[in-house]
Amino acid sequence: MQATVNKRLSHGVQFLAAYTLSRCVDTAQDSLGSAAFGLYGATVFGEQVFNNQNDVDARQGPCDFDRRHRFVLSYTWQLPEPGSHRRFSLSALAEGWALSGVVTHQSGLPFSILDSAAGTLFGPATYFTTGSLAPGKTLQDAILHGSVSSRVNEYFDTSVFVPAPFIPDGGLIDGQYPVTGGGTIFGHLRRNILRGPGQHNVDVVLIKRTKLSEKAGMVFRWEVFNVFNWPNFANPASDVSSPSTFGKISAMSVNPRIMQFGLKLEF
Repeated sequence: MQATVNKRLSHGVQFLAAYTLSRCVDTAQDSLGSAAFGLYGATVFGEQVFNNQNDVDARQGPCDFDRRHRFVLSYTWQLPEPGSHRRFSLSALAEGWALSGVVTHQSGLPFSILDSAAGTLFGPATYFTTGSLAPGKTLQDAILHGSVSSRVNEYFDTSVFVPAPFIPDGGLIDGQYPVTGGGTIFGHLRRNILRGPGQHNVDVVLIKRTKLSEKAGMVFRWEVFNVFNWPNFANPASDVSSPSTFGKISAMSVNPRIMQFGLKLEF
């Protein structure tokens, strides 16, 4: 679903507001720029194959780029100008001001509970093997509440997940295939079963236009990105076989507040 509100320029104000409610599902993302291993933009060439490459249905899940909710507002406000002033310097200082910016609020990206030690009995066919649920646990049990800042060391309940099953020497896979030497099979979890932190960002630009002559002018811009300095966290580490980092957030998805100034001559 897409909804848009557009106000064309009048009385010095214009804005465009857009909201999208979406759901994208696939079986394997062509993962260049994916969110694998909790690192958005991880370079992975080719298709991600999770667990058993012959079981397509088990790989079905939200697309790596799926965001359930997204709201974006862009606007420009030309500040009212005062009446003419006898002194040219004061008139030039008071005229030509404008304020613009972009406001973005969106849901987080999905991620999988991976197990880098899974699938050893089947050879190194894929890096994208998943873990399993602990006995008696459900995915709902993994969801923790509270601010993301308070959960950077445990974004979700890590006790809900366990590594993929280990089959000892002499054991059977699926009760019929004998194992020699022992090793792990694939986990039981599907891909992209949890969702990472949302993103909230406000960028603001203050513009001052000054007319120098009939054919020349000067434009000053003060740009502030993430003006409220909101922390926007990346997805947590999700490898159940790396307990020291499992469930922890160690990166940001949006830069902290950044300011820059610009001066341009137009003629």
